[in-house]
This record gives sequence, C-alpha cells and structure tokens, in this order.
Amino acid sequence: MDVADTALWSDARATPVILARTLDQADGFADVAAFLTRPGVRRVVATGNGAALYAAQALWLAALRAPGDAPEVVAAPAGLLGTGDLARRPGDALLVVSSSGELRDVVEVLRTAPVPYAAITSTPDSTIGAGAAARAAVAVDSQDAVTHTQAFVGNVAAALAVWALAAGDDGLRRELHAAPELLAPAVAEAPAWAAEATAATAAAPDRDGEALPTAAVVFGSGPAWAAALEAALLLKEVAGIPAEGLETREGATSGMYALTADHLVLSLPTGPDRLLEEAEATCARTGARLLRAPGGDRGDARLAAVTTFPAALALAVALGLAAGRDVDRPAWAGAYYATARVAQKGRPPAGAAVPAPDSRRERPAAVVEGELPGV
Repeated sequence: MDVADTALWSDARATPVILARTLDQADGFADVAAFLTRPGVRRVVATGNGAALYAAQALWLAALRAPGDAPEVVAAPAGLLGTGDLARRPGDALLVVSSSGELRDVVEVLRTAPVPYAAITSTPDSTIGAGAAARAAVAVDSQDAVTHTQAFVGNVAAALAVWALAAGDDGLRRELHAAPELLAPAVAEAPAWAAEATAATAAAPDRDGEALPTAAVVFGSGPAWAAALEAALLLKEVAGIPAEGLETREGATSGMYALTADHLVLSLPTGPDRLLEEAEATCARTGARLLRAPGGDRGDARLAAVTTFPAALALAVALGLAAGRDVDRPAWAGAYYATARVAQKGRPPAGAAVPAPDSRRERPAAVVEGELPGV
C-alpha cells in the first residue's frame, strides 16, 4: 500500500478545498474576534489538547509579532485548566480550540466553574460549541481515518483569521486567503517526497540493520515551532516513532544530545534562516539522517503549521506503512478517547482498541452521534 491508498491521505487530499470553504464562510470569526477584544480584555488564554493545542500555539506565536496595543496571547494545555494550575486573572478571555467540542478537561472545568468563553470547533452543536459565547466554525467534509487532517488545518487557519481581525492585521488576512492555493501543490507533491525520503532514511549508512528511524527530532523557527510540534505528533501517532518537536535553537542544543545514526531529524524551513542551517549542521554531525520538509517557504511564515502539514503527514504515513502499522486505525485510539473526551454512550473504555470496520471508507467505531475524531 502507498500513502495515496490510505483513508488518512484521502482525508488530507481534500484539505485545500475544505480550507477555502472555512475561510470563505468565516462563520463566527468576527464574533470571536469581538469577544477577544471586548473592553477590559488584557489577555487571551488559548487552550486545547494535542493538535488543537498546537493550533493555539500557532496563534500565540503569530501574536508575538503583533503591535503593542493588541491583547497578549498565551497558549496553555487544557490539562492546566483541569488541575487548577492556570490561575484566571482579571481581563482574561478564554479561547477553546476543540474539533470535537467534547474536550474533557475543558467541559469538566466549565461545568464546575462556568465562565464565558469563545470556541473554535468543527462541531458547533457539541458541548463546547453550544455553550460558547462566540463560536468560529471549521469546515470538515470527511474523517475516515482517526488522525485529524482537515480539522487541524482548519483550526490553525481559523485561529489566525480571528487574530487578523482582532489585531487589524490585513497582511495576515491576505496571506490566509491565499493559503488554499499554497496548500494544493504541497498536498500534490507530498506523497512522492515522502516515498523518496523514507527510502533514503532506510538506506542511511551505519544503521546496523535498522530499516527505519527509532526516534526523531523536528524543529522550526518562530511560528514553525508549532508546525514542528504537530509534525512530531504525527510521527508518534501515525508512524509510532517517538519524536520531539522543538524551536530551532533548542533543536541545535538540547534536541541533539541523544541523536545517533538510527534517528531522524526533520527540519521545517520557512525561508532563509541562519539558525536553522546551524541546527541542521549540528544535528547532522551526530550521524542522524537529516530531512528538509518542503512547503514552509510557501507564503507567510505564520502559516507554517498549514504549509508544512502535507509533507509531515505524508512522511509519517510512509514510515508507518513501512513499519507495517495500520495508519488509519491506530491501536492507541481507544485509550485516547477514554482519556481526552467526555464519557458518552458508545465510547470505548480506557485501553481498548478501536475495532477495524469492514470497509476502509467506514467511519471509525469511536465516532458517535456525529462526533469527529481528533480533539
């Protein structure tokens, strides 16, 4: 089986068209921007879990470039809300990113201590979507595999579009509306690049019989740090390869400490970058196999989590297939749903595997009552 034959890539192939729909409809974007900039707001706390958290971090990293009169943005894992380790301050505005709208930590906190919040979700009638004071909708046409594709790209774009409105950044708004045209060639080219990269990785010298990487480090500069976090997540959840996503300078220092010849280094360039080139050279000297993912130099660097996504996903799928993994129905899915989602009828128990359906085009068993996989 090739990358293009998987249900996961079938979902991903539609991302440019679905992204264009999300941006053109801009459903609720202005409402969320108004909520985040209403009088008295001094800090936007953006939260999520996994890929949704990385969309929140893409927002935070983009906001670091904003003028001083824009609200401060911080990104925090939803678990910090659940443990009470994120203290609310006067002037805070909570923004929840959750594709399913059933993110357990947020739902449980809001049930016990309700506060007004805004949401970015592809499930507007979910618990989080229905309870939001303002809600931005992300279009999703299909999710026939467990791993997010359309939802992740849409979450990032929606968060950045909301921020462009909130900060009055017309340049970012224009870049976003060009994103589907930038994404289309990246999607078309990614499977061939991933196949070549996987073959080269397996054939790297001094591997002592190892056919595939046993661990990976991914890094990117500025907004591409969020892209690196997502790429590392894809390598873990799709390919089963332990991976770490880092900011570029961290990749050149702490990220390279344990690298050996049976490891992979994935670099996410977004244009000329002296620090990135230094990090690549430093990591390559360890003997690890170095790959440069395409796509990040297409468009504004703040779009890196969108433009590098096809290459990162295709690489993860190719490596997963080479290892004999079921990239569409990973074994971890049952435990994930039991931990990350609000308990609902039909939800698998913790540690349970999601049964394989009779057809690849059938939706996963973990999808209940119109809910989409991915947080």
